[in-house]
Amino acid sequence: MSEPSYKCPKCGGSNFKHWELPHPVILHWILNPGAVFNELVLGQRMPKISLICQDCEGPLMDRSYTPCPSCGAMHLGRLSSGKEAFFKWRGASCPSCGEAIPCLWNVFSLLVLLVTFPIWSLPYFLYFRKKPLKPLYPMVEGKPPTPKAVTKKTWIYMGAGFGAVMFIFLSLLPFLIGYGDGDIWASAISGLTGGIIGGIGFGFFMWFFLGRRKKGIAS
Repeated sequence: MSEPSYKCPKCGGSNFKHWELPHPVILHWILNPGAVFNELVLGQRMPKISLICQDCEGPLMDRSYTPCPSCGAMHLGRLSSGKEAFFKWRGASCPSCGEAIPCLWNVFSLLVLLVTFPIWSLPYFLYFRKKPLKPLYPMVEGKPPTPKAVTKKTWIYMGAGFGAVMFIFLSLLPFLIGYGDGDIWASAISGLTGGIIGGIGFGFFMWFFLGRRKKGIAS
């Protein structure tokens, strides 16, 4: 099956590294049980294909694009990150033409959806299925918005957000659902420690993987 001839919006080149099955990043999203929370609770979906320009200079996050197979538009990946990454439970659409962008499903998310089918199927087919998909990001006067500059605070915020989620899961959530044992303060301290360590590690990983200014780092 042929695909559109994609061109990099910055350099006009067509030398891309394809992130699609069986790329490790794609496999990780599909097989990681932790992605269930992202998909079913936060509504975060990952496109089936990402294209990394190999001719442009700069960090990976400024060379990563989500292609639209319908109109051939190339959407900068980080425009659909941050707050725009969420609330896309049914998938996402192309901001240019409105057609669906093919997205992945985590295998454990599919299992949960299968088990809970009697609960969500009726409202979905009667109401939500007819709703338009949320675009990858909102257009500004018919054009893609200008991405925010990446600073040291970017990675700090990413790490802090990840650490906060870990803190909730490791300390507060077990007590809220009635499965906590022992001293709640000891559990909170343990969760805080895990959240800090996990947040620092996640922030460093995101900088190392997405932010280093080195050509072809993820090739």
